[in-house]
Amino acid sequence: MTPFGSSGLSARVRAVASDLASDGRGRILFTIAFGWFLGLGVRLSAPTLVPYIRADFGIGLSTAGLLLSTLWFTYALLQFPGGVLGDWIGERAVLVASSALAIVALAASALAWSTLALFAGFVLLGSATGVYATTRFTSLADVYPDRTATAMGVSSAAGNLGTVLLPAGAGVVAGAASWRLGFAAATPLFALAAVGLWVTVPARTSGQESVADDLSADALRRFVAEVTGRQTLVLTAAMLLMSIVYQGFTSFFPTYLVSIKGLSEGSAALLYSAFFASGILVQPLAGVLADSVGDRPTLLGFSFLSAGAIALLLATDEVWLLVVLAVLASAQLGFWPIAQAGVVDSLPTEMQGTGFGLLRTGYLLLAATSPTIVGALGDRGRFDEAFVLLAGCALGSALIGLLFWDDG
Repeated sequence: MTPFGSSGLSARVRAVASDLASDGRGRILFTIAFGWFLGLGVRLSAPTLVPYIRADFGIGLSTAGLLLSTLWFTYALLQFPGGVLGDWIGERAVLVASSALAIVALAASALAWSTLALFAGFVLLGSATGVYATTRFTSLADVYPDRTATAMGVSSAAGNLGTVLLPAGAGVVAGAASWRLGFAAATPLFALAAVGLWVTVPARTSGQESVADDLSADALRRFVAEVTGRQTLVLTAAMLLMSIVYQGFTSFFPTYLVSIKGLSEGSAALLYSAFFASGILVQPLAGVLADSVGDRPTLLGFSFLSAGAIALLLATDEVWLLVVLAVLASAQLGFWPIAQAGVVDSLPTEMQGTGFGLLRTGYLLLAATSPTIVGALGDRGRFDEAFVLLAGCALGSALIGLLFWDDG
């Protein structure tokens, strides 16, 4: 029986699950994953609520795209400070503070009385989830040095479960009552996450020494050398292009289905949920495959599949085919645990938070323009062209890995 036969695969999955739960690490993984379930789920609830927000404030697709870009922009901007803070004051303090700030952000968004006030609420929400993201990665890399991709895959799958349940729940609440209540309903869960993180996560997972404590010229030169290494830059470039895909696709996929494919809002929401529901399986599978057969073939396979699925969306209006393609497009979600684990593992422990945070801030800031571009093209009747652009970026990400990956 090969390792990937039914009994062999089942035994491997049991062994991986047992290892993830060993030495009390399972509680840490659970609480960090729960925090990401909330953070990603709430952030991706925003596109679901856009139709209600547009109707309430009377804004167009371009303004809606700018609103979502603002959310992504501040999310990106706080990656680097979040990583520095994690290295400096400890990972637990950053994770707990992020959950507390999310409560403030949701309350501010729910109470927004004008478009400007709503933009301010989205800035806070992007900030809260931004500082969490980098520290989540580095904490799991510290706790699971031999299974980093798998642990990140499990955590990312929890986030995708959040993107299935929370946007759907927010949409139901918005339809039955108000989009404002759809935002506010998650605040008690963030309070629960803050308590859980404080109880289970060590004050510092990366040890006592940090690059943030050493600002000498030698330390800075070493830091620059590490974050500009060939493999780190290759993966970062690939993540930039795939982030453009992810931000643009997730921000406007439901609107695209309604505007171009003629689906109802409810059917579009179901396909949107199907995309993220598939990610619940895709991301742990990606982590296990990467740890088993190698990062490069796994990363390339998911990247090429993402490009093909998005491109084929333009070719059909058949609902059943759109469902299949939405599921296949979730291959892009499998890209992230592998690429992120690769970058984190390429950096020394004492500078993982700072280095990875800096790189994430860079590529996410550039990619945050994607929703604005897609929204502007949609306003001009060029939604199909926008999705061709997204498919091209996914293909470009795959080609970077194919041509420049350093197997040495």
